[in-house]
Amino acid sequence: MTRGLETITPYIVEKNMNLLNRLLGRKQPDVLDQQQPEADLRSTRPAAPPDGGVASDSPIISPAQDVFGIDPFARTLAASIAKVGAKDGLVFAINGAWGSGKSSAVNLVVHHLGDEFIDEDIVIVTFNPWWFSDAEALTVSFFQELRASVGKSLSESAREAMASLGNRLSAAGPFLGGIASLIATPAAGAAVTGASSLIDKFTKLDSTVQQEHRKLVDALASQTTRFLIVIDDIDRLSTDDALQVFKLIKSVGRLPNVIYLLAFDRNLAEKMISERFPAEGTSYLDKIVQGAFDLPLPDREDLQSQVLQVVQDTMGSPIESKMVRFMNLFYDAVAPFLSTPRDAVRLTNAIRVSWSAVSGEVDRADYLALEGIRIFLPKTYAQIRSFPDLLTDLQPSGRKADAAVYDRIFLSDLERSDQEIAKRALRRLFPRLQGVWSNSFYSDTRDWQRDRLVCSSQHFKTYFNFGIVGDGITRAESDALVASAGDPGKTAGALRVFAATPRRRRGTRAALALDELNVRVGDVVESDVGQLIKDLFSVADELDIEGDKGGGFSLVYNQLRIHWIMNNLLERFDIVRRTKLVEDAALTSSVLWLMSYADRCKNKNDDVVAGKISEGFIESPACDRIMVLAVGRLRQAAGDGTLARTRDPLPALFWWGRQTDENEVLDWTKAQMANDDFIVHFAHEAVQQVVSHSLGFGDLSDRVGRRRDYVPLEDLRRVIDVDILQARVNEIFRSSKCGDEQRVVLERFIDAPKKRGMDLD
Repeated sequence: MTRGLETITPYIVEKNMNLLNRLLGRKQPDVLDQQQPEADLRSTRPAAPPDGGVASDSPIISPAQDVFGIDPFARTLAASIAKVGAKDGLVFAINGAWGSGKSSAVNLVVHHLGDEFIDEDIVIVTFNPWWFSDAEALTVSFFQELRASVGKSLSESAREAMASLGNRLSAAGPFLGGIASLIATPAAGAAVTGASSLIDKFTKLDSTVQQEHRKLVDALASQTTRFLIVIDDIDRLSTDDALQVFKLIKSVGRLPNVIYLLAFDRNLAEKMISERFPAEGTSYLDKIVQGAFDLPLPDREDLQSQVLQVVQDTMGSPIESKMVRFMNLFYDAVAPFLSTPRDAVRLTNAIRVSWSAVSGEVDRADYLALEGIRIFLPKTYAQIRSFPDLLTDLQPSGRKADAAVYDRIFLSDLERSDQEIAKRALRRLFPRLQGVWSNSFYSDTRDWQRDRLVCSSQHFKTYFNFGIVGDGITRAESDALVASAGDPGKTAGALRVFAATPRRRRGTRAALALDELNVRVGDVVESDVGQLIKDLFSVADELDIEGDKGGGFSLVYNQLRIHWIMNNLLERFDIVRRTKLVEDAALTSSVLWLMSYADRCKNKNDDVVAGKISEGFIESPACDRIMVLAVGRLRQAAGDGTLARTRDPLPALFWWGRQTDENEVLDWTKAQMANDDFIVHFAHEAVQQVVSHSLGFGDLSDRVGRRRDYVPLEDLRRVIDVDILQARVNEIFRSSKCGDEQRVVLERFIDAPKKRGMDLD
């Protein structure tokens, strides 16, 4: 039976998903050629103190508190520990950078051992080496801990041997390193220099240690109980104390049925070892640790959600008119710095502590961005504070800004990887710099002053006078997508599996897979492109998943992702080859995607005729053939009921009417009017949202958009008898048979403004 250890007081985590309204904006032609980042404002409530105060950096202790996806890794490691044989002793290690969640992972491993693997005969022991001030105290305490836990199941002679080992090794002091070497590799011996009396003392001590160690080994080997000794934060120790821990484990600590779980930053540990043993290098740890596991990196979206939730709780949400600018600054000046849970805690603590002092006097977005720069790029923050005259208001008339001067002052002290982040953040915060590092200029500062922005000289000092003032696709999965591109059905099958696998927050992994495939499309060999396109065409309709639409204000959706992949695939071929590839794929394409791509090809060819571009996707006759094929396939879907069950039939209906005769569409929808399910489904999709994006200045276009609801009733007349539709909606809504979910859908349709909106073609 697993017997757990006393743990720290639980630090309660409350999970709370704050979902924004569903985005139903129409697919705009102008976004097909330009990939946009997803802006997802869904927030998972972070670990936070119940009173909303400053969050401690305490590790979590249960799966319910895990908001960064550490638990699956911890459970797998716990299962390995529970089932592994350890007749010669074993050492597991969790490797992770400072602040990455190693202690949380250790706690979750212990939790699972006590909760799911309770039938295994494992005793869990913690040893906290940072409680002891020197190597001798650490050694004595190590053996005291062993005797108090492991020794309980041993004979009296074995317990005495354990105590003797601790006393003798602690008394040996500086000789422990040589003793450890002798015991770990007795054939190799140890180089010992000094006077003959010193050699005699060392030899006698070595013999005694070996005898006592053998007693302990024999006693432990004869029993079935296993012991897990947990040693966390070894990299927080001084170099000498950290090496002492490793020496103890490497020598006398390696015992039958004793398993160690260590947690440390391997890079720091190797640096410590190299300071004392330059010749050992990385091999030192490899001799000690049999199972080393890198802690999984947290999902950056989880880290961003944690910070956004604290922003919501502490600062409140920006008003709608300021949301776009807020999110632009968040993505460019905050999100790039969020790599570990500790990064999120540092930033959110700063927000909780200082916001109340400046609330109402500063802009939320500017404040949050500056706090991110202060914490993660302190040198840049210091320069911002020191050079307001170079940043605020407009460039003085008649003076040309020298970009080299700005580079030297604000960027030169940064790592190369941070320079571009800092530059984008500064351009967002101080529009004047658009004329320094870009080619955009402003002529009025009244809005900056009105909103109390940091770029206004009148309000700049307010931001600084207060004293105080981050489910992914694995590499193996990515490689498999590329490697199997030429195998018929392989890519389609893989994408179906991704589509059937939900993400922890929202949507499916299909969106991630398509994004990854778009990134890797250049790695697909030319001979595999044709089959990859066929697979994408065949599975496209199945990937039209509502949950994979970009949350918040993003227009990104899976069909758009496939368009990006197609653009990148076809750009390497001439028009003759492109035509052949597309026509071959069209023969087995899913119907709605075929319509979409037929339109895409036609629009490109129309641009050629109009002289806007020099060459379309495919040859014009082939475009006509694909259009005829798409119309035939759509009629077939209307006849067999597939179209009525389509998640969003409106684009298909408008497309059908445009390509043939609107009366044909009206006749079909009229035949569906008696079906209550069709009416509810149609009403659900008829409520539209307008999403607008400002082009912004230079390359700093808005990252998110503004939205409003409406029902384009006049537009709908082209595909359905709206009078009958409204009558049927009201009839079903008043019916006692109308379910709660149906009533919500119908009420939204009834309440939405009825007016002409953007053309749904």
